[in-house]
Amino acid sequence: MQLASMISEIIEQIDENMITDSSQNQDYILASDTMFGPFKQPEALIDEIIEMTGAIPLFDKFDNIEVGAIAAHMRITRLDEQQHLFREGEESDYMCFVISGTLEVFKQSQGGRMISVSTLSRGRLVGEMALVDSFPRSATVIARTPCTLLKITRASFDHIMAKRPSVGIVFLQTLSKSLSQNLRRTCGQFADASESAVTTTVIKPVLSGHKAKQTKLIDHIINRKKSNLPPLIRQII
Repeated sequence: MQLASMISEIIEQIDENMITDSSQNQDYILASDTMFGPFKQPEALIDEIIEMTGAIPLFDKFDNIEVGAIAAHMRITRLDEQQHLFREGEESDYMCFVISGTLEVFKQSQGGRMISVSTLSRGRLVGEMALVDSFPRSATVIARTPCTLLKITRASFDHIMAKRPSVGIVFLQTLSKSLSQNLRRTCGQFADASESAVTTTVIKPVLSGHKAKQTKLIDHIINRKKSNLPPLIRQII
């Protein structure tokens, strides 16, 4: 029996709850009797998503039923090489898990240049801040190679938190750890950059001062007055 079939009763119960809520029912439209889950996806597709989650360490913390419940809220997204996932400054409400391929993260400098700050490959998360706040994207993400991703929206995450809080809390804890690690990494990069800038600022004046002293000494030797003393006395003086 496929895992999707095992979780169908749970998903059907979720569907019943959503049908009674007219505001949510607009987001989760019933497509046909052969489809189930919040997005009414085919059973085979949900099985595919469940299999893909094996590449994501985050899902090691969940049992099969819990993974299935989350998978029913996810969509598969594929990007071509050089295709944008999202751009810095734009509004968006989803995060992704990298199943295959490599993404490159760019940050715009004050001078307007796009600077590569990170690469993300299989098993990594991207855009997770969008699940916990509604601020514009803080970076641009482009596919360096063709990529396969799993996407989950803020609305779906909120729905998981409301209907299966135990799963949602573990999910949120893992996201928090990921955000914390990213913050630590960013702080380390900032410290390295600051140290490099300080070193450059300190070394240049010292070298400049040393060079100036050498120049003055050479000028003094060249411009000193001739003496009538014997050469040996001049060397001692």
